Amino acid sequence: MIKHHSHSYIKAQMKTPQQRKNQSIQILKQNSIPYIDHLPVIESVEEAQMRTAEEIAKRAIACLWVIQVACDLNNDQYDDETQEFVFDILKKMQVLAELTKKEQAILKRDVSEQDVVNMVWKYEAYWVLLWALGLVDELTYPDHIIDCDFAIQAVTSCETFDAFMSKVKLREIEEILDQADLIYRYDWACVDARLKQQQAPANLNSSVVVERHGALNWLIQADSDWDYPDVST
Repeated sequence: MIKHHSHSYIKAQMKTPQQRKNQSIQILKQNSIPYIDHLPVIESVEEAQMRTAEEIAKRAIACLWVIQVACDLNNDQYDDETQEFVFDILKKMQVLAELTKKEQAILKRDVSEQDVVNMVWKYEAYWVLLWALGLVDELTYPDHIIDCDFAIQAVTSCETFDAFMSKVKLREIEEILDQADLIYRYDWACVDARLKQQQAPANLNSSVVVERHGALNWLIQADSDWDYPDVST
């Protein structure tokens, strides 16, 4: 009979930040993406301040609805009636208090065209939240934008916050740190290419990369600001 793994075995599976960095560099090499050895390691499992499933879920729901408003604004389809409808849903889903300053500004239409475009790009950050909540199977190579229909359905198919939470299964912190380390190095390569006035390497979509980078850091840094995420490279 196979017994479940002992605690010591599980401990042994945990990577050090250096092992995680080495693993990322292997992936970069496979994709012929430039890197530098002296780019630091990221947080260890002990240092990471992982958000709770409930916190991530509330952020995801608020974010998705505000993105929908930004899309409507982009198409000149956001009116008082829609605004009221969205506020009612945010209240019902228990996320009205979760709105960031930038999100509140979008809902109140107190924004520039660039603010609206930036918010639409948050789809990519929101996708990372769905992945962390186990609703998206994998974070595929960041050379394309996400499946918007699936992204919308993930939230809009739920009548209540509890219904959404019942679908959620938070990923292991190890998995989240693996992705956070990798995106950090992808983002360095994109920034490096931009500084050299070159295209991002290996078809990376630098806009997708930077949104993912901010969201992954938000997941593991309790003091991170969703509106102004840490995307330093």
